Amino acid sequence: MKALLHFTFGPVQSFVAEARRTRDLYAGSFLLSHLAMAAMKAVREHGGKIILPDYARLEDLARNSDLKHAIAPNRFLAAFPGAAKAAEAGRAGVAALRGEWRRIAEVVWDSYLKPVAAGGSQTRAIWDRQILHFWEVAWVVGERGATNLLDRRKNWRTPPSSVEPGDHCTLMGQWQELSGFIRSKPDEHQARFWRAVRDGIPNKLDLEDDERLCAVAFVKRFFPRVSGEAIRRKLDMESWPSTVSIAAVPWLRTIRDGTDLHAKARSYADLVKDEPGARVSSARRLGALDDFPPGAGDFPWLSGNFLNHTSLANERGTPLKDPGQNRRDFLTKLRDLEDKSKDRAGNFYAMLLMDGDSMGRLIHEHGPEMVTGCLTQFASKVVDVVQNQHHSGICVYAGGDDLLAMLPSDHALEAVAAVRKLYLGSFSENGIDKATISAGLVFAHYRCAFSRVLEYAHELLDDHAKEGAGRDAVAIGVLKPGGVACEWAGRFDNFTQEEGRNCFTPLIQAYVREPNRDEPGLSSSFLYNLQQRFAELFDVSGGVEEKGPEANGDSSGLFDKEALQALLVAEYLHGRRARKPEEAKRQLEEAKGLMRQLEQVCWRADGIHPGGGRIDLSGARLVKFLAIGGKEGAE
Repeated sequence: MKALLHFTFGPVQSFVAEARRTRDLYAGSFLLSHLAMAAMKAVREHGGKIILPDYARLEDLARNSDLKHAIAPNRFLAAFPGAAKAAEAGRAGVAALRGEWRRIAEVVWDSYLKPVAAGGSQTRAIWDRQILHFWEVAWVVGERGATNLLDRRKNWRTPPSSVEPGDHCTLMGQWQELSGFIRSKPDEHQARFWRAVRDGIPNKLDLEDDERLCAVAFVKRFFPRVSGEAIRRKLDMESWPSTVSIAAVPWLRTIRDGTDLHAKARSYADLVKDEPGARVSSARRLGALDDFPPGAGDFPWLSGNFLNHTSLANERGTPLKDPGQNRRDFLTKLRDLEDKSKDRAGNFYAMLLMDGDSMGRLIHEHGPEMVTGCLTQFASKVVDVVQNQHHSGICVYAGGDDLLAMLPSDHALEAVAAVRKLYLGSFSENGIDKATISAGLVFAHYRCAFSRVLEYAHELLDDHAKEGAGRDAVAIGVLKPGGVACEWAGRFDNFTQEEGRNCFTPLIQAYVREPNRDEPGLSSSFLYNLQQRFAELFDVSGGVEEKGPEANGDSSGLFDKEALQALLVAEYLHGRRARKPEEAKRQLEEAKGLMRQLEQVCWRADGIHPGGGRIDLSGARLVKFLAIGGKEGAE
């Protein structure tokens, strides 16, 4: 009887998320993908047929020197003629993965740490302990149709119970840093060790003065620099824009499309481009900057640090040759350009995490080969959807039913809908109509740590979209340095509308009319008043459970559909009603339509009670955030 080998390894989420810069995020994802490919290759060499994912396609992609994102999942499925052969291949896969990891780590050690290791305290012992015991690998052999065996096997996991001594890594805080010394002691051995490490690094920006890394973080940070030897292909270390650069893209679109702005943009770029790190080639990976008008000069090549007013004013984050007069001159010139464009660079970018729903059920009902074909079709096209000129995103990982990407804030909602449409189409074209995908979308301030952003993205995806809204859903949150500002979750059926619009679009359009004051529209004061006056009625902390926005009669909550809409309309038109009856009637009908839309985004889905949900005015706060593009003070 044919046997199936189920194989996985981790930790994945923490390994990727514990990153200080965009490059760390990229390196961690790419390294995971490379190790997964090593394990799959060993399984194939032992007679296995990889049936999930499409290994042949992954091999073709891996040979492409232009590949810029991770492609292989940390979990795969292989078929064998018998259980004994499958078990032998499982052990070979483990050995290949661990062996490749140790080999890569050794290249990094020899290149950067071997010359200075004698200056540490047991540095090599710390290195070996952390490298040898980092990965947890699990595999199980079973018959076709048993789709939950690996999940059951993972419940037995017994990770090492050792407690790391000494001072810990500044990036991966559960692991000891490599010097082995204690920072609080006055002998400064630790500081001398890390100075020696930095002295041996050609690019001083690769290891900042306050960074003291463990072995795993050190490999993740430096293996791209030695990737030619470590993984037999060179990785582009400079092709990943920073979060502050991605956050600046909406303003860059404004500059691009305003012909009267190009000369002033060019003048500003000429002023700052020779400063350290001011001009970077990485910006060209953002689709919005393709074919930027030449009249703007080097402006599209500028780092986001020199486009964002707050970042430019930060002396530590944006060092200058002459930190005194130059900074004042740069800020003045930048402010002139902002005033001329009537816009500015924002502080928020979007992190998108998407994952297919009920994959085990699909595999059980349609077979792994059919599901693999659908996922291959999806993965082959999704990168172009994310990175096209309109969405201008950066794909970090796209493999199987998973996607991790960073996007400018202005078209992030459209990108979510486009990816979902592609996913559903990839299955329906092959006769599978029940496939769905869920999303967690974080609008994150560029100063928020990646670990916090990704943790929150997983929380939105797993707890709010999948569990809270019942799958086939999207959960959206705004994350500031001080914490979560607002969030919303709903089924895609309620989120998406015709012609590429979403349920927030008409509200955003109504909001931007308000500054003219010519006619009623959503305003900051209106949305604020909703929160202040009605928060207790809706119990914002927990919400009021009701039947759903489609309910027509009384329910267990305080308001039915008509009563809630009447309340919102009354608040909206307060002090604005026209005197002429015909105009007042038109006003009322427009207000009802707009408030129906607002009611929809203030409704939080409840996956526990079918058809249930609750009123949550956090959706109204999200409308305001989206309307002003996350640019505080733009009201």
